[in-house]
Amino acid sequence: MASSKHSSILPTPSQGISVTTPDTPPATSNPERRYGRIQDSGAIRQRWLEDPTDKTCKMQPSSLSVDDLIAADWYVSTTKANIPFQVSHSVFKLGYSNEAIYNQTLTQNYAKGALGAAGCENIYDILVGKGLMIAEGMFRIDGPQFSQIARAHMQEIGEPQSLRHFYVCDIANIHTRKFVQNVLYSPRNGLTWPPVCRAPRVWEYNTPEYQGLLGTRVGKCAVYLVLEIFPRGTYYISRIVTWDESCSLEIRFDIEPIPASVCVA
Repeated sequence: MASSKHSSILPTPSQGISVTTPDTPPATSNPERRYGRIQDSGAIRQRWLEDPTDKTCKMQPSSLSVDDLIAADWYVSTTKANIPFQVSHSVFKLGYSNEAIYNQTLTQNYAKGALGAAGCENIYDILVGKGLMIAEGMFRIDGPQFSQIARAHMQEIGEPQSLRHFYVCDIANIHTRKFVQNVLYSPRNGLTWPPVCRAPRVWEYNTPEYQGLLGTRVGKCAVYLVLEIFPRGTYYISRIVTWDESCSLEIRFDIEPIPASVCVA
């Protein structure tokens, strides 16, 4: 199994970006509010992960299986594949195998009603292996959430709670891209998009930027995935890593256990 530690180089912080020593959950302080409502949403999701007593979290894990999807007329096709090139450098540095040993599954069906009649589909293209999940495509109109389908595919390899790294490739979601490319990578933070420095940028736990990323649509998918797989208050997203690959946005979410000594009772 690959180590949960990562070897990405943390670039020199740009002017305007918070510089803090990585905290451990549950957070004992609130970071500066720099990004408005999107950061507020991320702060709420952060609490959902680390505090099982927070009653604002209504998300409940599902028991959805791949067999259930097939029974509901979803198209499900799995092949063995290697890591997609967009994230391969990062993945291999974490110690994962450079072989076609991973389950890559295309899951799709037509949306209900008029949208389905017009040819609109729910599509998920997900690669999984022990400790690892990579979403190459996720487009939802209706039906199960991404996190439910993703957990079902992790269950197929028998080890959903091994998950430590969740990647999203070539992000197309406009809400997420606008925040990263126009707000995080902006002159206010001494950055540009595409970034001048090609090194991945690490956004540490409980910083304004980390919370802002959790407030995006892709950040929501990551939080729900952790909530789907692990009991609340046991695992959290320890850091988020972003980088540019051929002008496309790539994101990695690192998932680690909450230290037992500070778990919320």
